[in-house]
Order: sequence, then C-alpha cells, then structure tokens
Amino acid sequence: MVFGNIGENSGTGLCFTRDPSSGEKIFYGDYLVNAQRKDVVAGIRTPMHLDEMAKTMPKVYAQLEKVREKLEKPYRDMQNMESTVEEGRLYMLQTRTGKRTPAAAFRMAVDMANEKLVTLLEALLRRKAEDIERPFYPVIDSKIDRKLLSSKILATGINAVPGAAAGRVVFFAPKPRNGPNAVKRSF
Repeated sequence: MVFGNIGENSGTGLCFTRDPSSGEKIFYGDYLVNAQRKDVVAGIRTPMHLDEMAKTMPKVYAQLEKVREKLEKPYRDMQNMESTVEEGRLYMLQTRTGKRTPAAAFRMAVDMANEKLVTLLEALLRRKAEDIERPFYPVIDSKIDRKLLSSKILATGINAVPGAAAGRVVFFAPKPRNGPNAVKRSF
C-alpha cells in the first residue's frame, strides 16, 4: 500500500496519454496533493491540472511523462493511468484503455495510423457503429468566440464526463412539497 496523503510531497493523480475530449496528442490529467484516490472521487477538493505538477513536483512529472511515452506503444491505444506519489516517489497503480469522446476517437484513430502505432485497417475496425452516430449529437460549438463566451460566464466547474451538453440552469432550490408554498410536480 502506498499513501498519497502523507504531506505536500505526496498525492494522487489520474491522467491520459492523449486528451480524451479532443484526441490531441498532449499529456492530459489532474492530481491532488496530500490525497488518496478516494479524495479525488469524493469531489471534496478541486484537483489541479498536470501543468501544476510540472511546477511543484518536476522530478515526479518527468517520471510520469516517461511512463506515458512507454505505455502507448505496447498497448497501441490511449491509456488512462492512475498513480500515487508517496514522499516524492512515483508509484503507478494501473493503466487501462481510456474512454474518449466520439470526435477524439476519430482523431486518435487517424493520428495513431499516421504514427504507425496501428494499421489503417485496425484504426477503422476500432470504430463502432455508434461512434459514427455520436458526432451528430448536439454539443457546444468549439469554434465559438472564446472572448464573447468568457464575458458571459456565470460560474465554472469541472466536467464529469466529456460529451454532449444538455439540461437546465437552476438558481434556486425547490420549495417544500407540503404547506401553503408547495410546488406541484408531475414526473
């Protein structure tokens, strides 16, 4: 057992060998200092991006970057890696094929074929029928003017899963069901 909650030179992280939202070949992920994996899943604290780890724990980040480079070749796919840092020492806990958005799946297939990581036939066969349908689901336009969008931001958060955006914005809690102020609901 390794402990990521020993102090400021310990922590836990989850990262991907490529960006699971866009498919771009960049190191992507988050980590929490002085934490165990359950702390990340609980959502009590906001994790930091790997860029912060590169600044605060440069030796550990360099080791993690080497692991990233080594894992994609034998698995021949984007990897989702879990790690713990105990008192400045990196421990890899597990790796598995990473989930991705439909757009990222197509980009990775093309890029990996171009990189000769997989054959063109393998890249094509990895795509499922539903992968072809999903890019047509409604999403927030990635080409939207970022300046205009940032001037209209009301709040920020961390996405739970990459994918389609849908729902309603709610600024108040529902009124009690009983009593004079009861709200009638139908489900």
